[in-house]
Amino acid sequence: MNVQGIRNKTGEIIKDLEELKQAITILTETKKKGKGVEIQGPYLHFYSGVPKEKREKREVFILVKKRYITTWEAVNENMIKVHTNLFGKKLSILGIYAISDDENALVKEDFLGKLNEVIVEIGNSSEILIAGDFNNRTGKKINNLVVRPYGEEAINDNGDRLTLWRWNFFFLILAHSVYKM
Repeated sequence: MNVQGIRNKTGEIIKDLEELKQAITILTETKKKGKGVEIQGPYLHFYSGVPKEKREKREVFILVKKRYITTWEAVNENMIKVHTNLFGKKLSILGIYAISDDENALVKEDFLGKLNEVIVEIGNSSEILIAGDFNNRTGKKINNLVVRPYGEEAINDNGDRLTLWRWNFFFLILAHSVYKM
């Protein structure tokens, strides 16, 4: 969920998550600087943003019910990793806020390289859930192992890069969600 700034919204978000009985959620574009963890009601709030002296850019934020967490790491301002034990199963959650489509190609490649590195590091030690905002448009395809036929028609450079990335190597499926308020 892209919240476009978290200040003065945390209480409302927690209330909504409780009503929906959500144990885990990933928020992007939170405009929260630094890296850390805070207690927010029944949730632990893990955040990873730019250093305090920089302008907000690509912050990512994971809220997880306290009882599920084992370890966590703020990888960079684009990525946060939380290891959980969810209903007796190990699950590594990667919260992602990807590079914008108009960014330099090398910056985009660095992001996907870091994502690859983090997934390889996790290996087969747990299931992996990657969620957040990939800033992409992948179109829709039939009989494709990576892109499913349920998306929108548009495709952008980030979408092309993402669909060509190593999803099959990791046995991952790229799925989109659209929420209507």
